[in-house]
Amino acid sequence: MLRAAAIALALAFAAHAAEKDELPLADPSANKLTSEEVAQGWRLLFDGKALTGLRSLKSTDPLKNGWKIERGQLVLPKDVKNSGKVTGGDLVAMLAYDDFEFRFDFRLATSGDSGVVYFARGGGQKVAGHEFQIIDDVHHPDGLRGGDLKRTGALYGLLPRLSGTSIRMAQRWNEEHWNQGILVVQGAHVEHWLNERKALEYDLGADFTRRIAAAKVKTPPGVGTKIKSPIVLLDQGEEVAFVNLKLRPLPPKPDFDPPPTSAAAASSPNR
Repeated sequence: MLRAAAIALALAFAAHAAEKDELPLADPSANKLTSEEVAQGWRLLFDGKALTGLRSLKSTDPLKNGWKIERGQLVLPKDVKNSGKVTGGDLVAMLAYDDFEFRFDFRLATSGDSGVVYFARGGGQKVAGHEFQIIDDVHHPDGLRGGDLKRTGALYGLLPRLSGTSIRMAQRWNEEHWNQGILVVQGAHVEHWLNERKALEYDLGADFTRRIAAAKVKTPPGVGTKIKSPIVLLDQGEEVAFVNLKLRPLPPKPDFDPPPTSAAAASSPNR
């Protein structure tokens, strides 16, 4: 009986090991710029091998202190022991523009949580500002209870995302479903995009003040004011992964056309 149990356990471990081999391979087209993108002024913040345009707010070498590069992905892994704890710390871009477009592909583990902060203020290891929310809308308590005000694509805690937008989540541990986020800041106008759908837009100034007042939410000092600052990828204590981190400056006038529907999201890695 014991021998049979031991054999069954060994077979289970072998099956699990085989499943690991079924993880999708790295996408060879990820983390690269086309000649057209280079001409348009795009810059890569991560090339699949090194943090070419990012630095840590917590340590001199974030890849030894939480963040990892796995299969061409920038990953912040979390196990049971460090779930809910800041390990790698926030990553801040080395470039900053007054007006810009930031494109990023991301995937979340179950109950994952992160975010992209812009108009960032503060020093030390933590910053505050406007946050493009990234979260598991279904399993994470904040996304589950917070409604559209705290779900992926929202201006976290301030303005809700529009209906009709949603994230893709894996159903099995060895599946990977990627999502595409786009953040546009041009003049006083701001847009959040999620998987080729506009999740949110607002204008700084009277419009923003009116909508915040109508939402009856408290705003930290400085919120609603545009400042030139780098974007920040957040370590919120939960697992997240990024690829295709692309940033470019935009002209200050709002003559920017909304991102067209394209194959970009559909061709994100391993989708």
